[in-house]
Amino acid sequence: MVTPVTLTVAGTEFAVPQALARFAKYPRKTPDRFDYPPRGDFGTISLEEIKRTRYVSSRISYAQGDCFVTTAADAPWIPADSDLANADPEVRGGLFDGMSDLYRYFSGNSPKGIAFAKIHKVLHVKYPGAFPLLDSRLWKSYRDAARTHKSRFPELWDSEHRWLAVRDDLVASRTSGAIGELREAMTKYEHSDPDAQKRVRDMTQLTDVRLLDILVW
Repeated sequence: MVTPVTLTVAGTEFAVPQALARFAKYPRKTPDRFDYPPRGDFGTISLEEIKRTRYVSSRISYAQGDCFVTTAADAPWIPADSDLANADPEVRGGLFDGMSDLYRYFSGNSPKGIAFAKIHKVLHVKYPGAFPLLDSRLWKSYRDAARTHKSRFPELWDSEHRWLAVRDDLVASRTSGAIGELREAMTKYEHSDPDAQKRVRDMTQLTDVRLLDILVW
C-alpha cells in the first residue's frame, strides 16, 4: 500500500485532498487583491503595494503607509527572487542575515503602531517567497516550533525564530515531494462549482511559503 503524502504545517498534517479543500474555502477575493497584482519596482515600496496589504487586514493607516514609502529609500534590500529555504542562519552574510537586516531596519525606523505583523505583510508583498505572512495567527501557531530555534539561536528575535520554523516546514515539504504533489493536484482540481475550481487552479501562482500560510488559516 502506498502511504499518502502529507504536508506538516505548524504541527498539523494535511493530506493533499484536505489541503485542496482548505484552498477552496479560502476567501475568494484575497488572492486577486493581495497576491496576484505584480510587485512594484525593486528597492521601493509603493502606495499601491501598501493598499494591497489591507486586503489581509494589515490596518496600515495612510500616515503609516507614507512612512513605509519614505523609509524604503534607504532600506538594505535583498535579491528579488529570495527563497526562504536558502535562508540558513549559520551562513554568515547569507540570505538569513540579509532578511534580518531588512526586517530590523524597518522595525527600527517605524513609528509607534507599526509592529511585526504590518512589517511582515509589507515585506511579503515584496518577497513572497522569502518572508512569511507573519501575523498573530502564525505567531501563535509556530510558537512551540520557534522555541527549538530560540534555544539554538538565542541572539535572534522572536520573529526570526518563527521564520526558521516556517522554513523547516517549507524544506520538509519540498524534500518529501509533498508540495510538488499538491501543486500537481491543484492544476487538475475539479469542483462542481466552476468558480471554486478556477480559484484553486489559479492558486498555483502562489509561492510555496504562501501556500503553507493559507493552510495555517
